[in-house]
Amino acid sequence: MKSCDIPYYIVSNIDTDDIIAAIHYHGLTPLKIFTSEDAKSYKPRTELFEMALKKTNLNPQEIVHIGDSLSSDIKGAANLGINTIWMNRNHKEVPDGIVAVASFADILHTSFFCDEN
Repeated sequence: MKSCDIPYYIVSNIDTDDIIAAIHYHGLTPLKIFTSEDAKSYKPRTELFEMALKKTNLNPQEIVHIGDSLSSDIKGAANLGINTIWMNRNHKEVPDGIVAVASFADILHTSFFCDEN
């Protein structure tokens, strides 16, 4: 994430204390963290995504949700019109209409996120 100057948020079904520990362990610096514990609702339900949108003053067309679960991350975000990228680390078959990558490097080294020119 440090290779690209893109603001990012973490939206997770993991409880708040656990995600904070993981963030510190990996040295991440998200602008804000939104958890299902805070929203009292788990992805794919839309409440967590709606809370994040409201608190960031962003609309669905302005963001991309990257997630590793087709059923929770991709379906949940897409239900609100949020652009999605499926982190398909195990190279599973990609359903029609789904944008998938195998690693963050595949995302961050594209013009979609970084202009390396």
